[in-house]
Amino acid sequence: HGGEWSAAEGMLKVTGGKGPKAVIDGLATGDFQLEVELRPEGENAQAGIVFRGSDFGDGIDAFRGYYVGIKAGNLVLWGANDPKWRAIAVRPVPVKASTWYHLRLRVAGNNVKLYVDDKPITDDTWPIFDGIDPALAQGGIALRAVDGAASFRNLRIAAYRPAALSKSYTNPVNGGAADPMVFRHGDKYFAYTTYTPDFPNMPRGIRLYTSPNLVDWKDEGFVLKNQDSWGDSRFWAPDLKEKDGTFYLYYAADERMCVATAKTPMGPFKQEKEQPIEPASIKIDGHIFQDDDGQRYFYYVTFGDGNEIWGGKLNDDMMSVDPSSLKLMVKPDQAWERHKWAVTEGAEMLKHKGTYYLTYSGSHFESPEYAMGYATSDSPLGPWKKFAFNPVMKSTEFAHGTAHH
Repeated sequence: HGGEWSAAEGMLKVTGGKGPKAVIDGLATGDFQLEVELRPEGENAQAGIVFRGSDFGDGIDAFRGYYVGIKAGNLVLWGANDPKWRAIAVRPVPVKASTWYHLRLRVAGNNVKLYVDDKPITDDTWPIFDGIDPALAQGGIALRAVDGAASFRNLRIAAYRPAALSKSYTNPVNGGAADPMVFRHGDKYFAYTTYTPDFPNMPRGIRLYTSPNLVDWKDEGFVLKNQDSWGDSRFWAPDLKEKDGTFYLYYAADERMCVATAKTPMGPFKQEKEQPIEPASIKIDGHIFQDDDGQRYFYYVTFGDGNEIWGGKLNDDMMSVDPSSLKLMVKPDQAWERHKWAVTEGAEMLKHKGTYYLTYSGSHFESPEYAMGYATSDSPLGPWKKFAFNPVMKSTEFAHGTAHH
């Protein structure tokens, strides 16, 4: 479909056309594994594979299906045309024009693993992409070029075979502990969590686990109980800070941010006045960051165009914010942030060599597209520039919900 295709010296080459495709006749598959060597022939040229495809025709977007490819310059990309183009993931990987690259694709169910390298790849090599997308289940396979000539050779397609696990890892954290915040005090670690066995209402409070080594954890029960706080349910996403010997626990209750205090990180935490933090626009996912000059900042989610992250200065009392300083940090304006609901939430702040890094979650937590990205700024209150290759962490076939961090 499109372009001029020629076979010589054991390779297939295409020139001309707009997004030319060579479809493998009689092949329709869902789960499979594929290897191919491909070579983009000019600057900005792409070479790649369409899979689970259908409705092939002449034209750059004349197909329905997934596409993975490499672009001469610096990109490896994965997306879907269904019926419009939807970028799923891109990565800044050096790609030289007129150079052969080895591509290995493993597709099973809604999981896609893509490996790219200029030498043979072993099973221990980490994939460029390891993600999930449920949109397309079965279809054909095609070679595809975009914005220039491309060559292909050594194409091999086989039925999918699960790879034998050569490495294993056991997560020692107890189940039922979502949105963890880990605080070190003395020789002990304290993990404050949303207690998910109480889902969906979470009416009893914030749960605490302790550990001497981040491996062996002890359930300490509810460090904050319903009766000691404003709100009746949805006790979510805690954060903890210490000032002058007092420990401040920030958490959401009934979709309003609250703060309770205790003299030790073991609690029990109680509110002096059972009330939420004002103004009412301060909803969930509070996070405290202290800058080098001692000024503390409070980041949170409000409900505007979906879930938006706002921030401002935390007052010295640790319980209120300067309302004149509140401003929008980031909102869900990119496709990867809007699956099932428009969401940017779960903010965490890092500072490195004078640059502020605001990491956050994107998309609804129940969506298979739940993921994590970040934005940078020269100021703790922005303006922010989102990383061009977000998201940086996605749900996979083995781990869902890696975003709230």
